[in-house]
Amino acid sequence: MASFLTACSTSPVTTSDVPTPSGITNVPYRDVIALPFSEFDEAIEYGSDPLQRIYVWKARGKPQHSLVFIHGGCWLNAFDYTHGQALFTALAKAGVNVYALEYRRTGDDGGGWPGSFNDVLAGTNKVLALTQTQQPSVPVSLAGHSAGGHLALLTGQAMPSAFAKVIGLAAITQPAIYAKGTNSCETATPQFFNGTPEEMPEAYKSATPSIENVRSPVVLLQGTDDNIVATEQSSLSGATTMLIPGAGHFDFLHTDSLAYYTLLDLLKNG
Repeated sequence: MASFLTACSTSPVTTSDVPTPSGITNVPYRDVIALPFSEFDEAIEYGSDPLQRIYVWKARGKPQHSLVFIHGGCWLNAFDYTHGQALFTALAKAGVNVYALEYRRTGDDGGGWPGSFNDVLAGTNKVLALTQTQQPSVPVSLAGHSAGGHLALLTGQAMPSAFAKVIGLAAITQPAIYAKGTNSCETATPQFFNGTPEEMPEAYKSATPSIENVRSPVVLLQGTDDNIVATEQSSLSGATTMLIPGAGHFDFLHTDSLAYYTLLDLLKNG
């Protein structure tokens, strides 16, 4: 699968091109937060603020992969890492160490742009230092969902050789375009940047991911039925785009979904 993705690095593909298990699609958020989960195994500080924490789900059995995960939620402090706990639990059971970063968001002192991104950079550096010391032979990838996908892509850009893969899950890749939309997440974008694209053009420009110099494979997974982040956001020069038929925005967080199986396949076999 890895060689196929590399060969198609600028062309959208669908999951029909690669073998993945069947799974449910277009999952509502209420079903995600109703899933059972295990509590984290460890919490690690990377700063003095209580929100600057890394929550660790350790792989069950021999670790096959480690994953730094940046949660989404429109960059707003109304949404924290806990809505991904079922995903983190399932990945750990599948042999993946999960490092879920909490960070200051819009509404938090120090959150917004660029504070949220600076937190993610600091937390990611902490994880990389730990993994290089504790499990240097285990590959480390970086993933983020939605607004967290935006921050993950920027982090991959800032650390071009640090990861086995950089994965955007329904990632926001063009914040200036996204800010002009009308859904509840799109309208939260100017709050994150403290202004519109017209008012803060340099902020939006500096926050637009560019992965031309990233040496790791960059993969964008996107559901065709996502009504929060449109498929137009899944195009980024140098990245592989995988469109998942029928998948909605929250499918990546549901452990019985086709989107989840696709992510797991990327981590274990891609």
